Amino acid sequence: PPRPRPSAAAAAAARPRPRLPPTRPRASTRPAMPIDLPPFLRKVVDATITERCASRFLDELDLFSDAECVKLAASKGVGLAIVAGSAIMKVPQIINILPGDTTGLSLARFVIEAVTFTVVASYNFLKGYPVSTWGENLFLLMQNYVIIFLIVYHRGQINSLTLISTVVYVAGTSLILSGSLEALPPFSIALMSGETVATKFALAGPGVLKTIFQLCTIVMVPISRVLQIYKSWSEGRTGQLSLPTSFLAAAGAVVRALTILKEVPDAVLLLAVTLSATLNNIVLFQIIYYNYISGSRRDVKEKGD
Repeated sequence: PPRPRPSAAAAAAARPRPRLPPTRPRASTRPAMPIDLPPFLRKVVDATITERCASRFLDELDLFSDAECVKLAASKGVGLAIVAGSAIMKVPQIINILPGDTTGLSLARFVIEAVTFTVVASYNFLKGYPVSTWGENLFLLMQNYVIIFLIVYHRGQINSLTLISTVVYVAGTSLILSGSLEALPPFSIALMSGETVATKFALAGPGVLKTIFQLCTIVMVPISRVLQIYKSWSEGRTGQLSLPTSFLAAAGAVVRALTILKEVPDAVLLLAVTLSATLNNIVLFQIIYYNYISGSRRDVKEKGD
């Protein structure tokens, strides 16, 4: 006899049931806990990236929606990284000349650099600019002291002139930092362009610090680099110039120009750093050319002969 057909309900029950995806737990609706820093550290963060941005990042945990705060934090971070890196920037150069070989090094370049670092640090300090935009000058200055001493010592140039120059340098630095020059009666000279005054340079009184800064950064910085560039070009070698130090100096100057453009609206400072970056890259190119390109060609030629 024919088998009875199963009912519709029985047929539906016999069918395999589709597997449902596992249910995900619901996200918690509780707000995220703010980052609670120690009071002294919170003050440092507030002073570095402003209270508004610190509150946005730490209290609201909003890291990306405020473009201005993100740019400021990135600029500050890069600036502080440059300051930290400058603490060891010239250590390879110091190690190169510790044994006593100072060939290829221009003493005048490092002396002018030391004076420039001193003026730049003093100018920024007295202007109250953020340390993240100029702090590397202090570390580079300390390392330049060591390099100058090693060059003078190994070349046997420690004499009365060296001591007198040191005394004059210390006295001039103290005078700048004391603010005495700006307290003097105002006196300035003007450069004329036709019948109008193009630029005024204060020699005493308010504005004299800016004149000294302009003189050092726009005139002395290029001179110090040009002296080193000329010495390497005339000798056809770079001697004990350190490749890591020169690379860090060139890259750091480029990045520093970007941070100053963002944080400090000072055209003179930006021009000085741009000049420094350009000339530092020329020094770097000379090291690569004389040691790796020209030197390799010379070695191949000698082997062929």
